[in-house]
Amino acid sequence: MSTRGTVSRRRAARREYRLANGVPAVGWLPASRRRRLGAWLLDVGLFIGTLGLGWMVWVWRAWARGTTPGKSLLGVIVFDTDTHRPATRSRMAQRALVYQSAAALIGLATLGVGWLYCVGSVLGTNRRTVYDEWSRAVLLERPRPASGAVRSRRGGWRRRTGIEPA
Repeated sequence: MSTRGTVSRRRAARREYRLANGVPAVGWLPASRRRRLGAWLLDVGLFIGTLGLGWMVWVWRAWARGTTPGKSLLGVIVFDTDTHRPATRSRMAQRALVYQSAAALIGLATLGVGWLYCVGSVLGTNRRTVYDEWSRAVLLERPRPASGAVRSRRGGWRRRTGIEPA
């Protein structure tokens, strides 16, 4: 076996995703299982807490950034594997209304076996559900700041210097 095939596989596995403003998403990793579950639970809680109406308005605005209310609170963004950019509002709507509904119907029709398969796929190394595969999406989480970093007034992270303004 040649090393040439190995090198090309590494390149294919290392995809460069870009944020909405075109900046490379350096340090972004696939969303952890805990964050995915937390985002889902937050979405359900926010849906119940806002009686559905506020959540639907929030979702419509969040879909434009490739996220949902729960995902945005936990720093998770849905990236399109075709364009390597955050998913558009139409892709998010398609993912939620078509693919997730289809996965739910398959799970219902198979008396839960489909849901077990969906949960099992999240537990795999790719951390992608069936509807992530169908919608060609990957969930990436925002990188954590370096230790000792503080939030700057301009919106980024900066290293703590020890001399801080009051």
